Amino acid sequence: MRLIAFDLDGTLLDHDKSIPQRSSRVIEQLRAHGCLFAVITGRARVPDDVMSTVRPQATATSNGGSIAVGEEMLIEHLLTPEQIRAVDALVPQDAEVIAFGTDAVYARDPHTQVFDWLSGRTLKPLEEAARGRVLKFNVRHPEAWRYRETIEALGDMTVTGGVAPYEHFLTVTPARANKGDALRDIARALDVPLAQTVAFGDSDNDLAMFQVAGTAVQVGQAECLVGRGHHQVSCAALGLPGWLEYYLGELARELPRA
Repeated sequence: MRLIAFDLDGTLLDHDKSIPQRSSRVIEQLRAHGCLFAVITGRARVPDDVMSTVRPQATATSNGGSIAVGEEMLIEHLLTPEQIRAVDALVPQDAEVIAFGTDAVYARDPHTQVFDWLSGRTLKPLEEAARGRVLKFNVRHPEAWRYRETIEALGDMTVTGGVAPYEHFLTVTPARANKGDALRDIARALDVPLAQTVAFGDSDNDLAMFQVAGTAVQVGQAECLVGRGHHQVSCAALGLPGWLEYYLGELARELPRA
């Protein structure tokens, strides 16, 4: 049994935030050969159109802060009130800061546009976040990269972003909320050996996933991932479905059709 794990933005999703039809077709063909699928994303939720197309057996959102297998919530990793207050105090006052909770979204600016991230959650002032169940912080600032090491020094947290092409953006999660642990937990729950997993990603938050996947495929040219995966492809529209078609051909030679 094989498990294929997709990051979303810049990886499975094209520039228009949709899944290319070529990718959709080969995903269905891989499913017919018994492949399982997971979506492992930094987003706070997986869009409905992605769920209906990929039909994943498992999802990990907020970089692994919230992991579900089927309809069952497997794991939630939450920031402590002390961590929430410490991060809020460290980043510049003019930064856009959004904290994503299990049932609410917290923002410094009450007019912050959080688009579909709310997904039924209530928008609350950031000062209330320490009393909530917070999965992650997003920090947007022209010099966000300057604060990555300072936040990491607080300990027991995972910080991603702050490197090209996301120098202006940081994501802060609990230490165990990272894509590597998410892939490991999902593979264990689905009874798939890590050697039989394939992970696709395009940015530094995918590095932890690359370190544990049996096969890691970089999508795009992000310098932070160059040489850290087993394969590299050009883009979501052409490179990713092309690699999946190659993989399908390999499976067709090895495995009977499910």
